[in-house]
Amino acid sequence: MQSETTLYFSHKSCADPHFSIQNPALLSNFLERFAIEPSRIGSTLLLKKLCTAFSSIPYENLTKIIKSDSVLSPVSAKRMPDEVLHDFLRYGCGGTCFSLTATCIALLNAFEFDAFPILADRSYGSDTHCALLFPQAGEFLLLDPGYLITTPVALPTTAAVTCSNGVNRFELVPEAGGTQVELYTLSQNSRRFRLSYKISPVDGPAFRRAWERSFAWEMMTFPVLTRYCQGAHYYLQGNTLRIRNAAGSRKEQLASAEDQALVSLNLGIDAAIMSRALSLL
Repeated sequence: MQSETTLYFSHKSCADPHFSIQNPALLSNFLERFAIEPSRIGSTLLLKKLCTAFSSIPYENLTKIIKSDSVLSPVSAKRMPDEVLHDFLRYGCGGTCFSLTATCIALLNAFEFDAFPILADRSYGSDTHCALLFPQAGEFLLLDPGYLITTPVALPTTAAVTCSNGVNRFELVPEAGGTQVELYTLSQNSRRFRLSYKISPVDGPAFRRAWERSFAWEMMTFPVLTRYCQGAHYYLQGNTLRIRNAAGSRKEQLASAEDQALVSLNLGIDAAIMSRALSLL
């Protein structure tokens, strides 16, 4: 694996406006929403509070569907950190892996945690997912908003590690000398491969290209929404809603606008956002 010094300093040339918050008022409003006072707490507690607050932002492609319909190209369809924070504070919206990762990086970088993006390969293509790393106490910590890994996990270099977000359990397995880390989900006796992170920081142009290619994916043809909320994991794909908690899981079919509005209410997303996105599909 690359040394910490090499990996850390190599991302300095990747500074990019995609990874910064331009409007200080949005940052202040976000901190106020979660009663975070940076000047009154140390960096360790601040990091914990920022990650906990960020975990309230849902993964959803509703806003991506709406934005891509209103512009001419993926270049202008990307939802930047300011837009993600604004829409979360006003409508309860979130974003997909690229917009969430960019926003999380911007939030951490606002407090000098020096986060940077990495890309990942899934079964259907290279650079089809992303996450972020940042150095802390001599190691690198991983966050993956797309998979709801919003509590920092120490990046494994030699041996596999497991972690949990409260409902889902994950296994991280280093490969190729630590230059890749495979992500698996664990459920009872099953172990399912999800993706392979490439442990090398990417520059702004490479991240933007991968982001822009995502607008052509099949997932843009149906709603996807996932969030860990009040001890349960909600996952909506199309009209199928799966709810998992410590007691088990159940599946529901959303057959009406009333059902969709109820999901929006439970997950804190403005019902008009879901209605608008569905009308475009």
